[in-house]
Amino acid sequence: MKKLVCSLLTLSLMLGFWATSYAENEDFDARSAADVNTDGFVNILDLTFIASHFGEMPTEDQSPNPDINTDGVVNILDLVLVANYFGQTSGIPFEVTDETFDDIVLGSELPIVVEFKSEF
Repeated sequence: MKKLVCSLLTLSLMLGFWATSYAENEDFDARSAADVNTDGFVNILDLTFIASHFGEMPTEDQSPNPDINTDGVVNILDLVLVANYFGQTSGIPFEVTDETFDDIVLGSELPIVVEFKSEF
């Protein structure tokens, strides 16, 4: 049992290190990529989506793409990338309507940047 626990801890540390070094690649925005459903937050919906495609080889045109690190298969590394940013905002801009403004902007505990624009 001790060997199993040590192995799992070692594996989780290695995966965490890999995800951190992968996320530091300046050409890759890991936090935005972890927000698979692009709702602005990395949450259980993103983890569920990745888990539901676990072991699959998604097509290039699949949107959203559950293969976050684009290694050709949805695996534990994709889950680790989502888990590393779980609970954080993704930084992806999303549209706020009159109906959702109060909940998203005024109800946020974090600072939010809002850009107002008009068609004229």
